[in-house]
Amino acid sequence: MSDTPGWDDVMREFLIESREHVQSIEATVLELEARPGSQPLLAQLFRALHTVKGTCGFLGFSRLEALMHAAEEMLGLARDRRLVLDRERVSTLLAAADAARGTLEHIEATGLEPAVDHSALLARMAGAAAGSAPLEVSEPLTPPGALPWRGAATGVDSKLRVDVALLDRLMNLMGELVLARNRILQCAASPTPGADLLTASQRLDVVTTQVQQVVMKTRLQPVGQVWNRFPRLVRELAHGCGKQVRLQLQGADTELDKTLVEALHDPLTHLLRNAVDHGVETPEQRLAAGKPPVGCLTLSASHEGGLVHLGMSDDGAGIDVQRVRQVAVQRGLLTADQAARMPDAEALTLIFMPGFSTAERVTSLSGRGVGMDVVRSQVERIGGTVEVHSRPGQGTTFTLKIPLTLAIIPALLVTCRGDRYALPQASLREVVFLEPTQARKDITRIQGACVLRLRGELLPLVVLAAELGVGPAMPDLDEGATVVVLQAGERTFGLWVDAIHDTEEIVVKPLWKHLKGLACYAGATVLGDGRVALILDAMGLGRRVGTVTEAQAQVVIPEAEEAPAPQETRERVLLCRNGAEGRVAIPLSRVARLEELPASDVERMSGGMEMARYHGQLLPLVHVASVLEARPGATERITQHLQVTLGESLSVVVTQHADTRVGLVVDAILDVAEVELALQRETRRPGVLGSMVVQARATEFLDVEGTVRAVHPELLTGGAP
Repeated sequence: MSDTPGWDDVMREFLIESREHVQSIEATVLELEARPGSQPLLAQLFRALHTVKGTCGFLGFSRLEALMHAAEEMLGLARDRRLVLDRERVSTLLAAADAARGTLEHIEATGLEPAVDHSALLARMAGAAAGSAPLEVSEPLTPPGALPWRGAATGVDSKLRVDVALLDRLMNLMGELVLARNRILQCAASPTPGADLLTASQRLDVVTTQVQQVVMKTRLQPVGQVWNRFPRLVRELAHGCGKQVRLQLQGADTELDKTLVEALHDPLTHLLRNAVDHGVETPEQRLAAGKPPVGCLTLSASHEGGLVHLGMSDDGAGIDVQRVRQVAVQRGLLTADQAARMPDAEALTLIFMPGFSTAERVTSLSGRGVGMDVVRSQVERIGGTVEVHSRPGQGTTFTLKIPLTLAIIPALLVTCRGDRYALPQASLREVVFLEPTQARKDITRIQGACVLRLRGELLPLVVLAAELGVGPAMPDLDEGATVVVLQAGERTFGLWVDAIHDTEEIVVKPLWKHLKGLACYAGATVLGDGRVALILDAMGLGRRVGTVTEAQAQVVIPEAEEAPAPQETRERVLLCRNGAEGRVAIPLSRVARLEELPASDVERMSGGMEMARYHGQLLPLVHVASVLEARPGATERITQHLQVTLGESLSVVVTQHADTRVGLVVDAILDVAEVELALQRETRRPGVLGSMVVQARATEFLDVEGTVRAVHPELLTGGAP
């Protein structure tokens, strides 16, 4: 039959559909264990079983058809309330789902059903359907941690389902891209291209950006595709440990690049195993502590600040920090004095060290000190970070911060000894420029470590030239200093570079084999001028930072008594584009966050106010263009323009006004600059304090309160800070 035209397509659709139904069967059975008499769940389960059974009968897969039929018979009694789906019967149904999954994998590999004898499993289901005594199972049907889906992804799993509307959007953009290319070719052939070439290049830039965004969306998959395997895993682990644990899923529709979704399976599995084995107490211990006997694990996901935040928390006993210190001293990782002086937050990170374990005995689940090391190493390998917070007696929370994608990322370009390097903006906190006088005052070496005193705190420094072996450990302070402040997990440090350039979206390429062992590099990219730039790894550089205590630093860098400083006339501002050519500057001190909000999250209220769904709350929006272009009909024209050109996302500057946050909608967020506060032309126009020249461009200095008050004065009734 395999020679029949179209047979391969039929088999492919059968495998994809049947796997989805088997996954649905497993998830529904687990819900039925918690709600045994739920008629909607039973009806949903019947539909899935009947669909798989009918398709198997049509294709001649009789063994799989018999499995599904036996499960239907068993559920028929439960639907008629003649049978209770207790723990053992649920385990039998789960075993049937495992057998079906294995059969589908064999069919995919060979095109035939496996010659497996399911008679024992069929007898168990028949016994339950006949109303026999409750089944007795002395051993779990599947050993914890060895579930059948943990193998490599198959051909069916490697495929993606993409919304047709997204493909239509991509096709339309490809047409626009072809037109832009033809226009540029015509301009290039002209002896005097002039302004036409500039216009065509700008159009090409816009279309390419839109194509990039749509293509990236085709790779995004909900993290629920990983999570749907975990309820079964938690159930088996809890039963194996003699505990009662339920798993809650929040934000399963949060989207992430498919490669990252797959890479997160092992770290999350280790975190769940650790929580069930170490975190959640036994029912007797929980009752003695005043807790419900059933422990709760929560997996959550959300987008925040351009990253995906994945959380795994439990309501167990928490981590004993003193026990962690004792184990670290016993294993020679720290001295007793170092352990006593180490802050609790830093001591908690010791659990991620290779071979570290507080378990008193080795079991099949834990005790070898491997799991948490795997979590950190695999998360850092994909450019993410892991944070841990624990409260004794209340539970532990692990937070994984993951980039949305690894293919195209925004980066800051820096220079070191004439070579350019890229720093992912996900790790960037700020850029600090120090004049020679200030550099000599605030930068020094302490016990071989280079440090900077920044706003009263000590910041460890990594001298990039020294790390790359092309410069001294302490550069010449007479030339000043340019420091990029980076965040690597819980560690904040400064990277001393020669100069910084513009920000740019870069395409990440893997490192060559002979460079993969270098911890300071995360990849490579090709810049717009055709030159290759290496991508710096903030996590790898952060491990080079020496530790310096505040007490040691006070001896070397005493706080000098300074003369009264002159009135500060410089301020850092955020530069934004307004319209096609206009630019506005917003004081950085007024900026709380920078966001790209989907237009679908914006709703117009009855009074005309636009509100965006923002971290579970409503954020009022003010279009800066509607205030600065305050002419008759301007607001309506700008709103229509925004709906057309920004149909996918809005660039929003979130500002704080007393207890109220307001989002200022701009056309684009450009840069951060330090300017001299000398307004060259004042104005009485609403929303504008004056004008000045920034980066050789005329720029309007925005009156934040005036802009908000011009549209929604009621938002500022509490006053501005």
